[in-house]
Amino acid sequence: MPPTEFDDVSACVDRIVDRLGHDITVATPLGLGKPNHLLNELVERALADPSLDLTIWTALTLSEPGWESDLERRLVEPLGERLFDGYPAIRYDELLREGDLPENIDVHQFYFPPGDFLGNPDAQQHHHSVNYTHAARAVATADVNLLVQLVGVGERDGERCFNLGSNPDLSHEVIEMLREQHAADDEAMVVGQVNRNMPFMYGEAPIDPAAFDAVLDDPAYDFPLVGPPHLPVSTAEHAIALRVSALVRDGGTLQIGIGSLGDAIGAAIELRDQHNDVYTDAIEALGVPEDCPDLLADWGGSDPFDEGLYAASEMVVETFLHLHEAGILSREVYDDIHIQRLVDEGIVADGIDLSALDALVEMGAIDEALAPADVAYLREWGVFRDAVEYDAGELRVDGETCPADLSDEEARSVIASHALGDGLANGRVCHGGFFLGSQDLYEQFREMDETERRRFSMRSVQFTNQLRRGGDLARLQRRDARFINTGMKATVTGAVVSDGLADNRVISGVGGQFDFVNMAQELDDGRSVILVRATRETSDGGVESNIVWNYGHITIPRHLRDIVVTEYGVADLRDRSDAAVIKEMVKVADSRFQADLVEQAKAAGKLPEDWSIPPAYRDNYPETIESALEPYDDHLPRFPLGTALTEEEQALARGLQTLQRQVSGLPSSVGAVPSALKSLPSALGSRSSVADALGSVGKGLLVPEAARPYLERMELDEPTTRQERVYRHLVAYALAEADAI
Repeated sequence: MPPTEFDDVSACVDRIVDRLGHDITVATPLGLGKPNHLLNELVERALADPSLDLTIWTALTLSEPGWESDLERRLVEPLGERLFDGYPAIRYDELLREGDLPENIDVHQFYFPPGDFLGNPDAQQHHHSVNYTHAARAVATADVNLLVQLVGVGERDGERCFNLGSNPDLSHEVIEMLREQHAADDEAMVVGQVNRNMPFMYGEAPIDPAAFDAVLDDPAYDFPLVGPPHLPVSTAEHAIALRVSALVRDGGTLQIGIGSLGDAIGAAIELRDQHNDVYTDAIEALGVPEDCPDLLADWGGSDPFDEGLYAASEMVVETFLHLHEAGILSREVYDDIHIQRLVDEGIVADGIDLSALDALVEMGAIDEALAPADVAYLREWGVFRDAVEYDAGELRVDGETCPADLSDEEARSVIASHALGDGLANGRVCHGGFFLGSQDLYEQFREMDETERRRFSMRSVQFTNQLRRGGDLARLQRRDARFINTGMKATVTGAVVSDGLADNRVISGVGGQFDFVNMAQELDDGRSVILVRATRETSDGGVESNIVWNYGHITIPRHLRDIVVTEYGVADLRDRSDAAVIKEMVKVADSRFQADLVEQAKAAGKLPEDWSIPPAYRDNYPETIESALEPYDDHLPRFPLGTALTEEEQALARGLQTLQRQVSGLPSSVGAVPSALKSLPSALGSRSSVADALGSVGKGLLVPEAARPYLERMELDEPTTRQERVYRHLVAYALAEADAI
């Protein structure tokens, strides 16, 4: 039965409330999959009627960036307006962030925007720590009676079809669960909101309209898909990415996540392929071949990509599209185990001939006496041309007729001459569970022709994040897999901290990281690679090590330790003893903290008393990395995938981030400014002329003329209040510290 269609959100929600009553538990996808208008109308109903209990289960709600001071607002607000132009703010998220959720609205999440809810008790108390693949199970325990999702719309086989687009990750499982749990009472609904900006994807994204009970469909409710801007890539991150790129094997499988490190890895892989001489010099400058020769020889490589790569990732990141355009993401896999084996065994390496048919018969994929289903199967995968027809035990093609029998020599001759395809069809270069990125990503998908878009197949995370559903086929497809993810900290015994703090506050969520780390252990030729920046700057301007002796929160336990990469090196931890692991981790730590780690290890009896740090690893300092990579700056862009920020905004962001690290927070009021200004010259110890200028606020001293375009962007070029004059000098100082002026 087709769904009831509405062109008014209020009428659609009326139907939901009429059917489900005043106790509604709604599940909605992460990221782009949220139907903002439907969710907002449900929230407004609950706000207006305290008897309506509304519980929301979701993850990763996208919202316009906020600010903590007027100075920060001047930078962030125009950028947010530009990036989120036309995007309806999600009301429950606003209420949660403001601490204003009423008692009749609860929001449960299993993944936060990183760091956004550290100081939010409501969000922290309603966080669910579950693997991505277990999220549907968690939802099932909540007695959900409503799924709402943003969908695309298009045609399939000439029929109008809805499309899960960016988020088939969990929806099929949740829909099936809803139908099973409420089969007797029919008190559950699946409701879609059409958005014509959603790319029409393939794989498991197309969905029968009958899966929905109701659909909100009117162009008035279309809104721009939104995503985070690309973050700048630091020199340290480029160093990490270059090291990681040498662990990727030609003909292998790639999984990476969103963020600056993912962008950097894509850039390093492209550099390896497109400018191999520069790439080779860069990794030699970092000492990669000497640092981990066995890993490179046995698991990676540094040559250009001949076979290409295939992506199997819960998230389809923009890096994959860039690698595809560069001809690197080009290794096709096939969603049929027999066809995949034809490829893996080299039977179709030089084209399709009769040996492919014989192999398929031997595998049991087809019968020697071909049936109609066999012919359809062979056409589907390109073994037969589309023109081949089956008719009453015979094959017809190009005016020729022969028995549909592979044991018949005459038939084999006709088939070889007229029926065989030029190459396999329906190959995939990427399987992904959801996507999220810049407007360029969405535009690229929308503009792709259908054949090319089908090569990016959207699947459930039950398939992308584990082997259970894909079985032997997934193992064949995911050969030489490198599952590359980011951690915040790592212990010297190889445990990784990715999603929370020692006091149990949640930064983000485990997402799919544990699934991928575990899958790497289950694949004979798979490796998990965790990226950790060796240090972090503290709020008071200090530096602390991210390689630590121990930590009060762990995401990946040490018994799953594999490969950890920092800007200083690659630690190969798999199957090694604790002492060997500690030695590896000390080697990739910042040298300012190595001695303390060694001392703690020896005190605990985990290292021999006579062990010392090898000389080659005693120069692990930021300036060492900067110096090594400086000759390659032109090939290591700050924004490998481009940026939505103007040049002025990039410089302002660098400058204000530097300033924020050097003083404890930016002043939010005039009363707080004088003491902050007074501490700047001694705290920063440089740019004395600018520091003097800061000390002369209000005396009419001019800021450098070079700062004017930046001040205009911040609306500080013509200050009218004392606070604006102070901010003008702060911005000028920050720009000078960032070498922008």
